[in-house]
Amino acid sequence: MFQPEAKLQFVRRYCPPREGWKVYVDIDASEVGATGSPRTSPAAIAIQRRMASEGEQARQALVALGVQVGKSRADWFKKHALPRLEGDRDIVAFHPASKACLIAEVEGQSTGQPEQKLYKAIGQIIMATSFDRPAEWQLKFVLIVHGEAISAHLSRAKSLFLLGVSALSLAVEPERDRWLFGVKP
Repeated sequence: MFQPEAKLQFVRRYCPPREGWKVYVDIDASEVGATGSPRTSPAAIAIQRRMASEGEQARQALVALGVQVGKSRADWFKKHALPRLEGDRDIVAFHPASKACLIAEVEGQSTGQPEQKLYKAIGQIIMATSFDRPAEWQLKFVLIVHGEAISAHLSRAKSLFLLGVSALSLAVEPERDRWLFGVKP
């Protein structure tokens, strides 16, 4: 499961708009294979095409759920009368009725080193916990990964729990999701 699909599955399972969540998801070009040097091997070309196709399907499914995918974050916060949060987060979800705000960083399947991807995501979620928090809102931070290798690495980063970060190993089947530490939002 590449990153866009992992984002889609997390939103469906943990912060669906039909249950009152206002959700913004960022899908950047690298997540759909639109960056980097031209692929030359048949395997690399096939992966890039799969990333593009699955990324577009995930984007369309998110939009169908009522999720804002990309575009201006500032306009999205303003449209929904939500407090503006600093930084470029993978997923920002607000539940106005319960005053819950969920900030998530996601790492899906990748051709890169899982440790490097994870360390970047850890840095991003640590920075998210470091910004001013909007009054009246309870912030929850989640680091989401898909894949056994990256899940094994994340399970050892338990110090994140001290910062209020929960960690989820996202499976293909929802019943196989595993909370590595922290609490389910």
